[in-house]
Amino acid sequence: MKFFMFFFILILIYSCTPQEVNTIKYKYRTKEIVEKECKIEIDRKKFSKRDNVTSKNFIMHYSKAFNANNRIKKACDPYR
Repeated sequence: MKFFMFFFILILIYSCTPQEVNTIKYKYRTKEIVEKECKIEIDRKKFSKRDNVTSKNFIMHYSKAFNANNRIKKACDPYR
């Protein structure tokens, strides 16, 4: 029982330690690349084909829009 308690406390301590976070802007990509990818993703969302939304394909359109927003966030993030 002491072993499991020790193991649990060890996992708890390790999970509460601060993780390394990238704090340097444009560490992996240059500013020009970030702006270019951001503009491409925004245009990609803007010009994507929009069909008539019915009850059958509502979930599909919602998931596509959600994924497009995540792609834009990821492309426009200078810390990534």
